Amino acid sequence: MIWKFFTFLVRILDPEKAHNITLLALKYGLHPRLQKIKIKTKINNLEFANPLGIAAGFDKNAEVIKKIHSLNFGFTEVGTITPISQYGNPKPRVFRLEKDKAIINRNGFNNLGMEKAKKKLENYRRKFPVGSEFLVGVNIGPNKDSINRFKDYEVLSQNLSSFADYITINISSPNTPNLRDFHEVKNLKKVVMSVKNGILRSKNTNLVPVFLKIAPDITPDDLEEIIKVSNQEIITGLIISNTTIDREKDLKSSNSKELGGLSGAPLFLKSTNLLSLANQIIKENNLKLYLIAAGGISDCQSAYAKILCGAHLIQLYTSMTYEGPLVANKIIKGLLMLMKRDNILNIDDIRGIIKNPETAMKIAFEGFKQYKS
Repeated sequence: MIWKFFTFLVRILDPEKAHNITLLALKYGLHPRLQKIKIKTKINNLEFANPLGIAAGFDKNAEVIKKIHSLNFGFTEVGTITPISQYGNPKPRVFRLEKDKAIINRNGFNNLGMEKAKKKLENYRRKFPVGSEFLVGVNIGPNKDSINRFKDYEVLSQNLSSFADYITINISSPNTPNLRDFHEVKNLKKVVMSVKNGILRSKNTNLVPVFLKIAPDITPDDLEEIIKVSNQEIITGLIISNTTIDREKDLKSSNSKELGGLSGAPLFLKSTNLLSLANQIIKENNLKLYLIAAGGISDCQSAYAKILCGAHLIQLYTSMTYEGPLVANKIIKGLLMLMKRDNILNIDDIRGIIKNPETAMKIAFEGFKQYKS
């Protein structure tokens, strides 16, 4: 009951204030104690308790890692962390699109910087070493005014990779000028090499897995080139996708014209189409790249559809705003129910078997029997 009231309360507040209050509530233990639900998922040597994680942007400064675990997420991704603390873009910079179940943000990598995040991660790792049950990714990006963004990626990976179960290279936020230029092959190779050099210079004896978070607004040719580079380099997986700068014509909310990245329900189809295409390219070329789906996941059906289209892991954030802190618990319970309905014993058996996102959603709601008939 208290969490229903809390969800109502944060929805009537300014979005950024509501986010900060949610973090405070988690910090001070004002969260439900839930029974752990497991759907074990493996990527290389990483074993996730379940495939649902919270995306970067929620816990920017690594403040509530353990508390997020208690909400039945299988993993978390902290950040985006930059070398030096930065305020980000002027407020207001986060806008709810209530009628569309979406958010537009133009935060601009607001965070307390690498050193403070490092201390938080060090403290966490004293109790929960790398490889513990709840896995922690660290999302890194350059400072807005950096004179050498490649060096930023290197410094970040050198300092933070020892505390990460995986590192995510963020090249796709639309709110840092020219960041998306790193999707171009020449720039991408330099970014990846910078991260690799940083990891090799760190105290980490193992080459930590590296994920690459890409934009949904790229062309199929762009995607193919990114996959080719990723396969040749140290990239373990692609996170598809970040927010979009496109605006659908049928958005209903009055503030839909605000500048920034759009996330939530309107991003589902666009990001899932890109996910499915990536899955097809990887399969056709017999490559070993994992796919992490983000964009428009709000219930067990949308999560199931992402898996059907190729996702090994799934991430959400915006749906926390609309569905509340118990959304992960609902989705994981729902996934188990859908698997039982479809007689699926191992989630790997259905991964990537459907190309069309709309067909995947139809199966998620109606089951395979209706689809086959």
